[in-house]
Amino acid sequence: MKLFRGEEALIQEIDSLQPSICTPLGTIDFLLSVSNECYFPTDCFRLKQGGFFYQYQYESFDCELVICKPKLDFASQQAVEECWGAVFRIKPNVNHSISTCRFSAFWQEGYNWEDYGSNTGENLEAIEYENENYRLHLGTQDAALLIARRDQGDMIPKSLRINPDFEKYGFIIGSDKGIEVPMTSIDAEETCQIHFVISWNRNIEEDVSTWLTVDLTSKQILKREETW
Repeated sequence: MKLFRGEEALIQEIDSLQPSICTPLGTIDFLLSVSNECYFPTDCFRLKQGGFFYQYQYESFDCELVICKPKLDFASQQAVEECWGAVFRIKPNVNHSISTCRFSAFWQEGYNWEDYGSNTGENLEAIEYENENYRLHLGTQDAALLIARRDQGDMIPKSLRINPDFEKYGFIIGSDKGIEVPMTSIDAEETCQIHFVISWNRNIEEDVSTWLTVDLTSKQILKREETW
């Protein structure tokens, strides 16, 4: 681990180099695009508590991705069937910069959800997908929170500027495909962090448990694996 910190609990290398989570409604892939080119991990390891650690080692940048189950409080843990988080960190190598990049959580073909819709909240950009049996929420931090993190120096590049009308025009892109978070230029001394959370449960009328459990910080996502 270069961009994350914690116990070096990389148990074994595994073959899967397409980061994804299988859900009752289909499989969601986590994708990285840098300067309009898609990049895949170069290495993958299993973490101590059942999560996954992916490395992207390229000439111009290093990126790491942790996919793991968040450490939920007892009530939330009992309320949902399953919850997973994915935290990306990317940093240009010395004498390099990144002009643009995109982080995505997209459905693979063959999903079986039948309806979807935006279901955002304060500091939260989320989409709800459902069929007769299951409801799933996919969420990330909204543009306002990313701007606040930039101002706090919390792993959002200083270059990030969002049109005042971002709510009207949309900065974070949510659709039937999933969620995509575009990012502006990243300088060599900067690290950028973006996360996604997926939570699902049986489709129970007026049950908001999956929506509540995607509203997490990266710290909450990483806590179970004792990583920060």
